[in-house]
Amino acid sequence: MRIFFSGILFIVSMSLVSVLAYAQTETVQDDSLLVSHTFALPVIDGIGDDSCWRAAKWQSIGKVWIPFNGSVAESDYTGRYKVIWSSESNLLYFLIDIYDDVFVDGYVPSRYGGSYKYDITEVFIDENHSGGEHRYDGSTTDAENAFAYHMYTDYPVDGEVNAQPYIEDMKGTQTNSTWVDHASHFPEFVLRKDGNTAVREFSLIVYNNTYTEENKDAAIADLYTGKEMGLSVAYCDNDHPEKNPVERDNMFGSVDEPYPGNLHWINADYFGTVELAGELSTGINYSNTHPVKYELHQNFPNPFNPTTSIGYQISRYETVTLKVYDVLGREIEVLVNEKKSPGVYKVQFDGSALASGVYCYKLQTESEFIEIKKFILLK
Repeated sequence: MRIFFSGILFIVSMSLVSVLAYAQTETVQDDSLLVSHTFALPVIDGIGDDSCWRAAKWQSIGKVWIPFNGSVAESDYTGRYKVIWSSESNLLYFLIDIYDDVFVDGYVPSRYGGSYKYDITEVFIDENHSGGEHRYDGSTTDAENAFAYHMYTDYPVDGEVNAQPYIEDMKGTQTNSTWVDHASHFPEFVLRKDGNTAVREFSLIVYNNTYTEENKDAAIADLYTGKEMGLSVAYCDNDHPEKNPVERDNMFGSVDEPYPGNLHWINADYFGTVELAGELSTGINYSNTHPVKYELHQNFPNPFNPTTSIGYQISRYETVTLKVYDVLGREIEVLVNEKKSPGVYKVQFDGSALASGVYCYKLQTESEFIEIKKFILLK
C-alpha cells in the first residue's frame, strides 16, 4: 500500500514534469528492439518509478508521419515510451510519456470511429511479425493479422488519474466495416496528467491471428524469450480545440514510414521489429538468449482455481524436469521432462481433478539445480 503525504505528492508532480524534460535526439525506436523481461511487475499508477522501468530503455515517438516528412518544435510536442514483458502474467507492459503544448479531448465513441482526431496514443502489434494488411475482416483479408489500437482517454485534472480508456480498432468487411472497443485487451490502464505532461501506463494481452470476439481466450499468445513481433507506438495530436469539425493536426510514430505516411492502420509491413529478451538489470550485460541465473518463479495466480502459470529460467542447454507433488511428497503430474535451450519458460498447470489444498512444484536440471515452491489450490 502506498501512503501519499503532501510533500510526496509534490515530488511525484515534479517527477512527472521532469520525465519529459529531455532533448529528443533519437527519431526512431531501436531496430530490432530487445524487450526486457521482468519478474517484478510494475504498479500501474502512471508514475513509472518501479525498478523494472528503471532498467528499460526509452524509445522515441519522434518520427513525423503527418504531415509526411514534416517537423514539429519540441515546445509543441515530445514523446517516448518503454515496453517490458512478463512470463508470469503473460503480458506486455507500456509506459508512454508525452509532452504536448495543447491537450484536446472530448471524443464521443461511435461505430464510425474518429478518435484519431483527438489527442490519443496508438499501439500497433503484429503477434507473429507476418506483416500484411489488417484493415478488414472477412474472406479476402485477415483483420486480426495485426491490431491498431487507438487509445482514447479523457484527461484527468492535474495529479489525478483516469483508468477508463476507450480503445478502438476496425472490424467487419470491406462493404460493412465498423469500429469496436478493445479495452478488454488491456487488463490495467492509467492516464495521469500534470501540466503539459501526460503519462500512460498499461498492460496488454497479446492475441494471435485466430482472434475473434467469440474466442478471445483461445487466441491468447504465449510470450517467451526469443519471440519476435511487429510493434510500433504513435501519437495523434490535435492542437486546435476550437476547430470545427475536429481535425488531427499531426501524427508521430516510433519508426520510419514511406510516403505518404500513416500506413500502420492498414498494413503491418511497416511495424517495427521487437524481440522478447531476458531479464535486464542495472550493471549486468545481459544476453537475450542466455539468462544470468537459474530460477523457479512463484506461480501466478496464487491461490488459483483451477489453472495457474509456472515460470522458470535456465542458463544452458540441458534436461529439465518440472513436477507437481502433494504435501506427502507423492508425484501428481510431470509438467516438463525434456531438453531445453537457455531461456525463460512458462507452463500451465490444471488442478481441475484435485481437491483444494497445498501442493508443491519442483524444478530440477541436469546440472543439479533444484528448487521447490508451494502453491495453493482453492476451489
